[in-house]
Amino acid sequence: MNIGELKRIREKLGYEREEFAKILCLSSYRAYSNIENGFRKPSKLTIRLLRYLDSISTKRALDFLKDFSSHDIK
Repeated sequence: MNIGELKRIREKLGYEREEFAKILCLSSYRAYSNIENGFRKPSKLTIRLLRYLDSISTKRALDFLKDFSSHDIK
């Protein structure tokens, strides 16, 4: 997954970096920013999730993320 692909998917879904970091269960905004800027590689699971989200309609992806986020770890 290249830098542009990650940013494009995030922007397609209408998320800011900090919010998207939370959805992807990353430790911080900085961790996400490092991935988007190419300093760190995302996990294989993150890549698979993002490619899945990119392959479906925006509405369906947003519905999925809403449901996905409701299963938060407390």
